[in-house]
Amino acid sequence: MTPTEPYRLQLPAVVSFSGGRTSGFMLRNILDAHQGQPDGLKVCFANTGLEHQATLDFVRDVGANWGVDITWLEYTWDEGHSYKHVTWETAARNGEPFTEMLAHKSMLPNPRSRTCTSNLKMRVTDRYLRTLEGFSEGYDNALGLRHDEPRRVSRVSADNSRESVVCPMDRAKHTEEDVLSFWKQQPFDLTLPGDGNNYGNCVGCFLKQTGKLVRIMKSEPEHFDWWVEAERKAESTASGLGKRFRVDRPDYATLLEYSRRQQAFSFDDPDPGLPCHCTD
Repeated sequence: MTPTEPYRLQLPAVVSFSGGRTSGFMLRNILDAHQGQPDGLKVCFANTGLEHQATLDFVRDVGANWGVDITWLEYTWDEGHSYKHVTWETAARNGEPFTEMLAHKSMLPNPRSRTCTSNLKMRVTDRYLRTLEGFSEGYDNALGLRHDEPRRVSRVSADNSRESVVCPMDRAKHTEEDVLSFWKQQPFDLTLPGDGNNYGNCVGCFLKQTGKLVRIMKSEPEHFDWWVEAERKAESTASGLGKRFRVDRPDYATLLEYSRRQQAFSFDDPDPGLPCHCTD
């Protein structure tokens, strides 16, 4: 097997680009395997409006530096669940797509019902692809899941009958070490605050470990205004478990208050966080 063979996709295919280093690494290898971006290969970034500005900048920079045609999409309601095209300039930055989706749902997303990923990313991308010639019969969907994430790879599944999910990084046995080494050699990079990918995907994602969220709140509390307001609204519009993003820890308003205290707060939180299907 040649180094590029695991990254050769059966066309038509889509690269679900999350705006992270891992999916960027995957995209570069797919482009190299196909010697560019052939007809029938789409690259899609679905914006929730709650990503960090650095993520949006990174998606823009990947397109500009590598000559990639990246389709920017967002959820919208148009007499039914739908999508719209946006750009770096017009992309939502205050959670507008997420807010619009919640207006037509009876509950907040939670670890057991991740309606945010399915509606804001997976189905938005599929609704767009359905409009394209060749994709209505079926397509490969390349996700940025690494070989050192076997649990996530084993649990991935298609969202519809036309879609065949593939994980080329797993096939190529590429790991996080490979990803970080690659980006150190590039003239541009993802510039999220702090170390690692703490701010990746939705900055305030409810699947992130509690201590991690509180640390982000201490540094950039403005990212959590939307999450606090969403739970406040759900108190009067939702029922049962649908009133909160997580019922196994304090709500966002309480966590934000904890983060503002000067003294350290001890979290009985051994869980390192839950895997997010949005990928890195």
